[in-house]
Amino acid sequence: MRRRAPQLADDVVEIAGLRIDPAAHQVSAGDKPVDLWTTELRLLHFFMTHPGRVFSRARLLDEVWGEHVFVEERTVDVHIRRLRQALAPTGHDKLIETVRGTGYRFKPDLQTANIAA
Repeated sequence: MRRRAPQLADDVVEIAGLRIDPAAHQVSAGDKPVDLWTTELRLLHFFMTHPGRVFSRARLLDEVWGEHVFVEERTVDVHIRRLRQALAPTGHDKLIETVRGTGYRFKPDLQTANIAA
């Protein structure tokens, strides 16, 4: 199975009090820094740049892991769990929603969404 290269723009993204600076590899929730591994950071960035859309595990593998990585689709579940655990202390874990039988989506309150460049 061929995978495309993951996309990670350098733009700062902020939604619902969650801020990600991919160039600096920094995530914060309010005033608190959030420690994430690189894969979880890329996964969060992808979700935050595509709010409200549902993605299958296969699509997330294509977009986040890239072309030359061959892993099981269930690997996505492990990284989603780690991401939720990292975001749980500030309550931002609820922004990542499981869509039964389909995959996952980042579901912020779209009225408070703010994407900064």
